[in-house]
Amino acid sequence: MTLPAIDANRLFHEWQIDIDGWESFQAEVNHLTSTYETERFVWRGQSDASWGLQSSLHRAVSELQGRPATEDELVRAERNLLWRARVDWRMDGISSLPLLAQMQHVGVPTRLLDVTMNPLIAAWFATARNDKTDHKAARLLVFVDGNKPLQLNSLWNTNTPRWHQLKSDSARRHANWGTGLGRKIWRPPALHARIPAQSAAFILDGVPIDGADGGVHGDSIWTAGQLREFASVPMRLAHVRGGRLPNSFAPVFTYRISAEAKREIRHQLEERFGYRFSTVYADIEGLAQYARTWPEDALGDVTS
Repeated sequence: MTLPAIDANRLFHEWQIDIDGWESFQAEVNHLTSTYETERFVWRGQSDASWGLQSSLHRAVSELQGRPATEDELVRAERNLLWRARVDWRMDGISSLPLLAQMQHVGVPTRLLDVTMNPLIAAWFATARNDKTDHKAARLLVFVDGNKPLQLNSLWNTNTPRWHQLKSDSARRHANWGTGLGRKIWRPPALHARIPAQSAAFILDGVPIDGADGGVHGDSIWTAGQLREFASVPMRLAHVRGGRLPNSFAPVFTYRISAEAKREIRHQLEERFGYRFSTVYADIEGLAQYARTWPEDALGDVTS
């Protein structure tokens, strides 16, 4: 069942800052990084500003259910996918996170959310040539990375995902899973060329749960159920012009890139900084994707 498209602009608009060109983009990056001088960020670029922030697994399960998916449903889907990968596809012996990363790479639905450590790459994703969204505004989402980096140690390099041990929303809330405060940023090993080329990382968190206060939106409060319509992870949206917030708040900032600014920003990124399809998708699968999407460019003029 295909769910109707929901315009996430109504979630973001109160918090967004508008970017209308290359100089504006540079100024906003400089302002954010000077406001948070010692913090790390991860960035996500989306070519349509009306899109929410949903993992492929959350989207797939929600469409099957005909409503926004819950954490319990995502866990059951993950168990089924991991079992099938290990038994039917004979991928046993690979711990859960590396296996999920490989699944994400080839298009299997997972809860992992792609982000980058590099704002220029995020801007490229937001403004890259796309015949379906070139005429639409784009969005940047920026997450303050205030927690310790996730490492594949004895806690995380396990056969069963660590969050599967949390059997109730009460346990999840206690572990800050699904509240936004325990958000994990994982920089995976270079399993393929695309990961280092994109300075890639993943956001790992639970579905927004009731009782978490991550849904504050101006003078109103979004319930976890309402937030799940737009996002598969909690977002504590904040306005960078409001001054520096403590890391404990785990703020998320958002910028809207006008449709008219896309071409200029893309030109700067591709011609001045070398971020283009071939360097961002730096593998043979990227060439195949390019040839499928723009055969007239890949094949060139074949007339005699």
